[in-house]
Amino acid sequence: MAQLWAAVVRSSPGIWSLQRAWLLLFGLSACAVPPADSADPVRPQGLVLPRHSLAASDLGVVVNLDDPLSAPLAERYMAARSVAPDRRIDLHMGQQRSMSAEDFQPHFEAIQQAFGDEVQMVLLTSMFPSEVSCMGVSAAVALGFDDRYCASMPPCSGTAPTEYFGTDSLMPFADFGLRPTMILAARDEPGGQALIDRGLAAESSFPLGHGWFVNTSDSVRSVRWERFVETVERFGEQLELVTHDNSAGGGSDLVADQEGVLFYFTGLREVGSISTNSYRPGAVADHLTSFGGQLPDSQQMSIIAWLEAGATASFGTAHEPCAFPAKFPDTLELLRHYLNGNTVGEAYWKSVRSPGEGNFVGDPLARPFGGYQDSWDGVDWAIRTGALREGRSYLLQGGDSAAGLFVDLYELPQLGSEGIDELVIEEPSHSWYRLLES
Repeated sequence: MAQLWAAVVRSSPGIWSLQRAWLLLFGLSACAVPPADSADPVRPQGLVLPRHSLAASDLGVVVNLDDPLSAPLAERYMAARSVAPDRRIDLHMGQQRSMSAEDFQPHFEAIQQAFGDEVQMVLLTSMFPSEVSCMGVSAAVALGFDDRYCASMPPCSGTAPTEYFGTDSLMPFADFGLRPTMILAARDEPGGQALIDRGLAAESSFPLGHGWFVNTSDSVRSVRWERFVETVERFGEQLELVTHDNSAGGGSDLVADQEGVLFYFTGLREVGSISTNSYRPGAVADHLTSFGGQLPDSQQMSIIAWLEAGATASFGTAHEPCAFPAKFPDTLELLRHYLNGNTVGEAYWKSVRSPGEGNFVGDPLARPFGGYQDSWDGVDWAIRTGALREGRSYLLQGGDSAAGLFVDLYELPQLGSEGIDELVIEEPSHSWYRLLES
């Protein structure tokens, strides 16, 4: 019998306390290699994690040649993210806010043909059009135009859901035939470059930041409040999340003059003072209202204002949705997938059950909770990661290089959580480690 130990805990802001759990392992296979007792521990060079998000190799980029800003933004983004040149398609999509379903169909067919089965996610580098008939353009590119995904006014009605909602899928086009689509929304090249830079800066940053979940005096636009409360209850110990209830009035509906904002979710026609806050790279913010997803401007506050204030991603509807919660982000699902290492493009799309009337804007590859962070005290190696999924078991392997050969060490049962996990490897004796989902 070999006796090894590992530690897994839910993280709290600024706290790295670890709870040791002894694992008694019986019947190790002949290739299993526990840490050598006689060797001095050496800090490992790295850890290979299971696939837990989409990557630049999964992305396709759509350029609108009728928008002078589109090609320069595409070139900047593709260079920054090392997106292959053959993952770009150039189309003439005009400079109007709205496009008919008939005019859109040839563009959709061209995108489908150009990207094939390899592309799982799409980035649009133009805000024109922002609507395809009654659908948001990002939804139309992802799903294809289908009037089941939108509703004409009057009357108000629900719209078709997607099977992608709430899933752990890492291959949305292969699994469900849709490509989550996001718009790199910017009014000029400096604005676009700033957004690109924030997305890059977010990578594996594991930010501690404030999250604000606001119940405003606008009751119609505050239909997500109960879910906000559940979200803060679930993840408040891991991040600095707070609820703010001004439903009775008398106080402020706004969050102002705050530093390090990571999440800001609210419901208002116009959200003032957002530029007085500072936002972490990877920050997500949105406001439930009818026409926030109209770009670049709207009769209400457009979601591009969140990006201009410093957020990295946002969502809003471009066609009258009425206040159906299913048409707007479910913050519990959004944080669950984001903290588990998904890109913001994946996490946002997985959080909207019926996204047909909406637009997602930002850097789709922003991934603050992907990868891992590590620390070394001279004896033990501590890993912090969001990549391990709730209730799954993992096999830890050791090797001399990232390419292997790896040997089995021990099983870690029921390791993952809905948030960030911490794993300690005592006195490591291998240069590299790898975790495989059992």
